[in-house]
Amino acid sequence: MGLPTTLVLAAVLTQGATRDTLVYSMLIQPHGPHVTVEARLTTSGPGTVQLTVPATGAGGTRLAGLTVTDDAGRPIQLRRSGPTVVVEPRGRAIRYRYRVDFTDRVAPSSTGSGLDTSRLYAATRALLVAPDPTAYSKTSSSYPIVRVGVIAPQGWSVVAGWPAVEGEFWPADGSELLGSVLAAGTNFRHYRDSVGGSAWRLAIRGTRYFTDSTLVAVIHQSLRRTAETLGPVPVPEVSYTADLGRKGRVSGSLQGTSAIGLVWEPSEILDIARSHDTFHETIHLWFGGAMESERWWIEGVTDYYAARLYSEWTGRAEDLAFLCYQSLRNYERIPHRLRLTMTQEARQRLGGDNTDLLVYRKGMLAGLLLDAAIRRASSGRRTLDEVARSLLALAAQRPGRRVAEEEIRSAVRRAGGREAEQVWMRVVAGTAPLTEAEVSEALRQITGRALPPPPLAKAGKELMP
Repeated sequence: MGLPTTLVLAAVLTQGATRDTLVYSMLIQPHGPHVTVEARLTTSGPGTVQLTVPATGAGGTRLAGLTVTDDAGRPIQLRRSGPTVVVEPRGRAIRYRYRVDFTDRVAPSSTGSGLDTSRLYAATRALLVAPDPTAYSKTSSSYPIVRVGVIAPQGWSVVAGWPAVEGEFWPADGSELLGSVLAAGTNFRHYRDSVGGSAWRLAIRGTRYFTDSTLVAVIHQSLRRTAETLGPVPVPEVSYTADLGRKGRVSGSLQGTSAIGLVWEPSEILDIARSHDTFHETIHLWFGGAMESERWWIEGVTDYYAARLYSEWTGRAEDLAFLCYQSLRNYERIPHRLRLTMTQEARQRLGGDNTDLLVYRKGMLAGLLLDAAIRRASSGRRTLDEVARSLLALAAQRPGRRVAEEEIRSAVRRAGGREAEQVWMRVVAGTAPLTEAEVSEALRQITGRALPPPPLAKAGKELMP
């Protein structure tokens, strides 16, 4: 493609080094709209290379023209295997080239990508062809040293959830490479601070019905409150990218272990719903970043912590009650709630948005009810926080950071004894209906106040974390 590249850096990096290297050069072409990519991967020895490939149509992008050659430009045959491309290298390096076409001008959500003549927002998993991080973690092998160079239109600046060194981005590993945000445009506003033992930065673009300082305060408090509850921020720096999405499409989503994308419609106000979203995505740095487990914990318990910590910041127990009762109303409308456990639902990969899935709505209430049971059984001496911290410590000892459901159950039993075990059997292992009375009692146990449910809202979607 004849792009100006930094690929020659790979040869320097490999001198005296034992790790493989992977160097990208990306050219943003907004009038396509597409991005062209060249990459060079060194390999330390013989064997196959598994490259993950963005799914067709995923994230608003399409992959085109993927070719792989050796250093001399001779083609290497590709073998597709599901979401991966298998390559048999000749020599110590492969080069691959491709184009990413964008099907959306504006990213429809934080896990989608969009490119037009004024801006780019891309979830990197929808953008990058890269060696499969799972293949490296299974063998406890080090991921290649990664460098990413981005060539943007004149006047544009580029931000990403990776540290920048001398005009290049340096992802720490494959999870960070694929689990981040890459954004470009002309009108970023940048903010920086530190909290919880970590630095954080925000790149925000566009005008909304709230001030930048309001979002800065929510981000700062979400990090501070979670660090005080679960331990220091698990990464040295957290990046937030806030962009404008489409009207009617509101979403915030963790993009990786240290990058959070917030894509909200222009008319958004930063009220309880969007502030709760931001807390939720921040807590994913711990649950989903520092720890992997069953989805009901990673999404549902995260949602509970987001609601509880947000209400502790505002000093309004009513905020926690509002969000929990809202979850209960959505749970009551899920058709399979009395047929499947949360784990069974996740195994069956049922579709639907967050209001339709037990792992979110019942999972949030599971966090509430387990927390209340542990407090009640220990006369307030212990909480779900001790369980969470013990699980995070367990995950830190493992390359994949995976904690099994039975390990969560054992930690709950140790903290809350028989009473917490009974709640587990009903709520996590069982399909018995959850009731308004037990949610109300759990809220009273946690807040010390009687917080009756609000009047029934009209039918329809209520919560989109």
